[in-house]
Amino acid sequence: MSNKSLGFEIPTERKGMVGYGSVEDVLNALEYAVSQSDYIAGDRFTAADVYVGSQIGWGMMFGTLEKRPAFEAYWQRIASRPAAIRHGRSTMP
Repeated sequence: MSNKSLGFEIPTERKGMVGYGSVEDVLNALEYAVSQSDYIAGDRFTAADVYVGSQIGWGMMFGTLEKRPAFEAYWQRIASRPAAIRHGRSTMP
């Protein structure tokens, strides 16, 4: 997302030289990951969801991550957990 914010785009013929390919590749992989089950590691909330969920939530809130239905649904699952509500972290972007 830093590259996107800076206007840096990997040339198509050099996508293999970077670990992520392109922003679109990353977003598609992330969308797939949050669409396969309720949480990143399956049916249980883990520390991975704390990290990925916060990145998705903040990204959508500040406009650095496009709002895709899968991202919004994942964030809603994370933000509506009882612990998130208790700690005031349930604001939907």
